[in-house]
Amino acid sequence: MVFRIFLFALFIGLLQMTGVQAEELNPVVGRAGDFVLREADLDRLIGSQPPEVQKRFREEPSQRSEFVRQLLLTEAVAAKARSEGFDRRPEVREQVSYLIDQYLAQEYIGKVVAADVTVPEQELKKYYKEHEKDFLLPESVRARHIFIEAAKDAAPAVKSTARSKAEGILTRLRKGEEFSKLATEFSQDADTVAKGGELGWISPGKTNSDEFEKPVFLLKAGETSDIVETPFGFHIIKVDERREKRTATFDETREYILNRLKGESAQKKTQEFLDKLSKDVGLEVVGEKKGNK
Repeated sequence: MVFRIFLFALFIGLLQMTGVQAEELNPVVGRAGDFVLREADLDRLIGSQPPEVQKRFREEPSQRSEFVRQLLLTEAVAAKARSEGFDRRPEVREQVSYLIDQYLAQEYIGKVVAADVTVPEQELKKYYKEHEKDFLLPESVRARHIFIEAAKDAAPAVKSTARSKAEGILTRLRKGEEFSKLATEFSQDADTVAKGGELGWISPGKTNSDEFEKPVFLLKAGETSDIVETPFGFHIIKVDERREKRTATFDETREYILNRLKGESAQKKTQEFLDKLSKDVGLEVVGEKKGNK
């Protein structure tokens, strides 16, 4: 009897442990009334989003949290609608049926009709060879700047003060002080000040100021400009690295070509499927003129 009680207690303990482990493996990420959203459910929903959206969720926790909030609110509103019988209204049921059919058709085309599209490697290389001129990369520079604000319509005294401040910073740079350190200390560009004035890679036509862009592309790697005046104020610019104009290699463009050709192939397969299906079911739009689709 004691042995049976011991086994029963052990069994209950194992069940409790299993429940705890399941909770740890698939934790709750949100609740709304009786609806519970778990990690695995959220991962599946995120996995159905476009790649760029999935990337944003991975890199920005706040975006992921907002997605969870919207899911829970949707469930809460839907639950309330059902409790009031709203889902049983004829016009609502009709729209829900249409949305279900629309989703089903879309998923079938994407995951059955146009699934598993492959493109031979020789096709990728052929496309690259035929479109090589399309992969010309313009010259670009990786630059940083120190910005002292002085609006175009600022009073002369304000502009004079701003220029004097920029000149003082430039003097310190000429004496060997570190650019990024002075940028962090003095630059008034809120977007780059914490990064030592880092602007990233710039190619011609990608800035909103010709006055800024022209001196940037005259600098060699490692060089610092004189004071550059734009309608926004005064800049001191340093180029950290240059890339000359060139044609991107096949390896650099392969992923783009693959996605493009896969997309074209999937589109072709889909159109062929739809044309055949239309014929098989005798699809007819009453009143449509011959030749119109």
